[in-house]
Amino acid sequence: MAHGIVLGGGALLALAAALFSLRAMRAENASPAVVRRSSRYLSWLTVLTAATLWLTVFVGTYIVFPPYRAVPPEGLADLSGYPKSLIQSNQGTAWLHSFAMETKEHMPWVAAMFSTAAAFIGVRYKERMLTDPMLNRMVTFLLGVTFVLVSFVALLGMLINKVAPVD
Repeated sequence: MAHGIVLGGGALLALAAALFSLRAMRAENASPAVVRRSSRYLSWLTVLTAATLWLTVFVGTYIVFPPYRAVPPEGLADLSGYPKSLIQSNQGTAWLHSFAMETKEHMPWVAAMFSTAAAFIGVRYKERMLTDPMLNRMVTFLLGVTFVLVSFVALLGMLINKVAPVD
């Protein structure tokens, strides 16, 4: 629950806030003081987004994933404590491991890297991020792709958790 709802949900909220802020804070006719203050808040928001995503990825990889992969003892009939084996034991749900879980193992790392790139741009080019349309579009693209990846991974996680929850 902490991994999916708190960290993953927090990352999605931070991504949505950063995407909205990038579009809403564009500074076509704003004063330099307003641009400076807005860019400072936006750069901190991009850093918060990246940090939340990295925390989500590390918790998922090193805390949630090992119990998922646990191998049941030979001859065990009740596989409810072994999510991977439970998913693979039914032909109707085997795709959840072969596609969904394999996707969940790799896509979050890419999303965290994209958000880190956006955070780097946010910290390095604070004010230019709001005044330069091309830089603004680039950060918007990075965060938009990250949002799509994280949303897709969250959907896959919900599907997996419905069939075989990790306790």
